[in-house]
Amino acid sequence: FGLAVPRYPSPAREVGHRRTARPKMLSLASSYTAFGFAPGAAAAVLPARRVMIAAASHPAMSATGTETLDFTGGALRNNKDLTDTDLTRMGRRARPNIDWSNLRARLEVEFGFKEEELKQYDDVSKADLLKGYEMMQLCRQFENACNQAYMQGHIRGFMHLDNGQEAIPALIADAIKPGDKAVSYYREHTHALAKGVSPDAIMAELWAKDGGTCRGTGGSMHIYDKETNFQGGWALVCEQLPYAAGAARSILLDRQLDPDGTKDDDRIAVVFVGEGGAQNGRMAECLNAAAKENLPLLFIVIDNGRAINTFTPDVAANNDVFEQGQHYGVPGIRVDGGSMEQTLKTGRAVVDYVRTKGPAIMQVHTYRFQGHSPADPEHERGRKDEKKWARAEADPIKLFEADEAASGLDLDGALKSVKAVVKQSLDFARESPPPPAELAKEL
Repeated sequence: FGLAVPRYPSPAREVGHRRTARPKMLSLASSYTAFGFAPGAAAAVLPARRVMIAAASHPAMSATGTETLDFTGGALRNNKDLTDTDLTRMGRRARPNIDWSNLRARLEVEFGFKEEELKQYDDVSKADLLKGYEMMQLCRQFENACNQAYMQGHIRGFMHLDNGQEAIPALIADAIKPGDKAVSYYREHTHALAKGVSPDAIMAELWAKDGGTCRGTGGSMHIYDKETNFQGGWALVCEQLPYAAGAARSILLDRQLDPDGTKDDDRIAVVFVGEGGAQNGRMAECLNAAAKENLPLLFIVIDNGRAINTFTPDVAANNDVFEQGQHYGVPGIRVDGGSMEQTLKTGRAVVDYVRTKGPAIMQVHTYRFQGHSPADPEHERGRKDEKKWARAEADPIKLFEADEAASGLDLDGALKSVKAVVKQSLDFARESPPPPAELAKEL
């Protein structure tokens, strides 16, 4: 077709993987859309397998001819001699080339959305984009303040920062309702912020102060807030998954016990897990439970390429976590977390699917700018060059600021506003008293 291969040729499967396309039928127009075309009317119908074979046979669409990005010395340069496989051997990853037409096609084929339904997700209003940007900046400034407080000795113990992954909390603030139950892992400050937990209470918890969400007894990895239905960070890898399945099951139980009172109930549970943690057996168990009982459960897979400090492709036979649900009939999709707008569009559709139909997986490709924790010297294999490149070229905040969609928005005003919020949270934590000694008796 004369184009570089999209890294997400949905609805057919990606080139070069050990998978075959499902024998589903799709229109030629859908096939063109999946490959990034703007098709006219096309009535022909082709099996997805034939579309994949046609793409794989074309030189410009073969796995060996993929245009990728090299990170040498932090410089961004086109390098057609490097394939994604080459980069993987170097311990590096290129940003996925996924556009809205790719995502739209997968939502149609895998999630069953109709064309008329998909139109509602084509645009994000200026007001919502500004809210998303403000949430990303709140998360970035909050995490920067936490890092500084940690270095000053105000925060102790384990702490894990979320810089570079802010499109995910922007989605949570945009599409997840106060009544929805959220269960996270140990890197959860920004998820709590997006769910509506008070920044003051989060910061005080990190400072081990009585004004914290758990009165200073939980710390960074154990933010919990009953009022906003934020049911924790959990410290052990993947231990949050079964609790989230239980949270989703409790929603169904509420509906069974009180069908009249819950007739308009559209609550869901959302759980966050890393792509490394998703290789854990609990993921399979919870996918099975979610599919068997049709739980309203959304799995958000935060794919930053690192399982703590291990380059995930070194230990995972298949990094396409969004496809893990195929065995159970649970649809999945992958989105570029460098694009807040595409993350919001896709996330809105997937969340609506979970509210009305059942469980789903959304894998968000991101870059974690910091090491595993502030105590981490960031000596992971090949990470220095990649982080330098990622901060310059894959920062969701910088990418949005440079996007045409940001034109006319008061970005400076939003940044000024969130800085005031963060300063207030630091003042609150500093002034909050430590937990009383008698609290130890209750633990």
